[in-house]
Order: sequence, then C-alpha cells, then structure tokens
Amino acid sequence: MARSKKLTAPVTLLAAIEQGQHEALRQLAFSQRRSLAEVTRDARSEYLERHAPPRRRVAAKGGAAR
Repeated sequence: MARSKKLTAPVTLLAAIEQGQHEALRQLAFSQRRSLAEVTRDARSEYLERHAPPRRRVAAKGGAAR
C-alpha cells in the first residue's frame, strides 16, 4: 500500500502498546524499509476500513447532503 509521507492534517496520538506488539511492528517496518509510524498508520487505516461504519457526507453551507 503506497502512501505519501506528508500528512495533510496531522494529529499526534500517544498510545501505549505491549512490548511484543512493538517489536513485531518494528521488525515489519524494518523488513519493508518503512518507518514504524507509516506501518502503524496503515494498520489503523485498514482496521477502520473493515470496522468503522460508513461515513456520511456533510454538505457545505447552503448545499444538500449526499
């Protein structure tokens, strides 16, 4: 999954994870020559694609919602 390294609206998220998860993610990132941040962003995106309800579009001022 190719991803731009520059985020458009970055928000810093601090989260504690288990040491084993961190090591597995670190090894995966190293083997793919990607940053740990990029691997975790992709993992979160894939999780949300599978589990988040579809988002409804919000209309701009004066327009109708789709």
